[in-house]
Amino acid sequence: MNRERTLQEAARRYARLQATDCTQDEKEATTEWCAECPENRQAYAMAERVSAGVSALAQDERLGQRLRALADKAYATRAPQPQQLHETPARSARRWRVGAGLAASLFIAVLAWQGSSSTITDSPQPVVYESTGAERRAVKLDDGSTVALDVDSRIAIRMSAGRREIELLSGRAMFDVAHDAARPFSVTAAGSRTTALGTRFQVLRDDANVEVTLAEGSVAIDRVERSSTGEAWSVRLSPGEQLSIDTATHRSQRRVVDVNMTTSWMHGRHIFRGTPLQAAIEEVNRYATRKIRLGDASLANLPVAGNFIVGDSEVIVEAFAAVLPLRAVDGGDGEIILTSSLRQ
Repeated sequence: MNRERTLQEAARRYARLQATDCTQDEKEATTEWCAECPENRQAYAMAERVSAGVSALAQDERLGQRLRALADKAYATRAPQPQQLHETPARSARRWRVGAGLAASLFIAVLAWQGSSSTITDSPQPVVYESTGAERRAVKLDDGSTVALDVDSRIAIRMSAGRREIELLSGRAMFDVAHDAARPFSVTAAGSRTTALGTRFQVLRDDANVEVTLAEGSVAIDRVERSSTGEAWSVRLSPGEQLSIDTATHRSQRRVVDVNMTTSWMHGRHIFRGTPLQAAIEEVNRYATRKIRLGDASLANLPVAGNFIVGDSEVIVEAFAAVLPLRAVDGGDGEIILTSSLRQ
């Protein structure tokens, strides 16, 4: 798509988002379109800025008449509904504003892009936030989005006129994304990229995996670079789904999860429901001063359940030992070792 057609498409999409009958599907489609490439994002941002000045331009009587004519023509990009034949003055005014935004974008933005040597510079320096020790951290972004950082987590943020990019450098974070079709919100982690479509989602990164869990809305996940097999892939999640990506092989696995359990750390709790003992220990150890280690590999897949306060590993071990065939021994260096109580 050449520049003029890209600008026309951006202007059309911007105008539709201002219309009273704009649907959620149209909003998500525009967000996805902006996420496809920097050219689309820049074109949409330009259409948005130009349209913001239409009201002032229209104050000139002759120019206003010209823009109104363009608007009437532009509004025809969507088939008129029967009720438009007898629309009220208020609705007519609304139609004019929507059409004018589109017409002005087509009329002015094309000239601006073709005739101007200036472009949007998307090279901001990243801002790094981290949570250290046993403290979680909440970060409020300029766009209204929020990020909840788990313990020992680190992110790098780049915000500009055409993009909102975050890299999860380590740990785990929950993202509550403010909708902005002109600036897609993406999170990269170990070669994967998660693009939000106005949503709440969690990303976890450890040495072996990246896990994306969707709480609300929709996200699209793809590879930032092609995999070792040369194949590109993309996955779109629905609420309650999780995608686990092996960082070595780039293979992914989708599953349905309990979101409340997966995000319980945000409320200072460990919630386990049939969780393998090894996975539960890894979760407990994120917050515990006294770490737990399995001394018997045969115990790793034993299912555990319970609702615990984070950080108190000794109480959690006692609860595990009360219902599972294991015993806890002091391993020295502040460590608790779990062994089988069935073996002598």
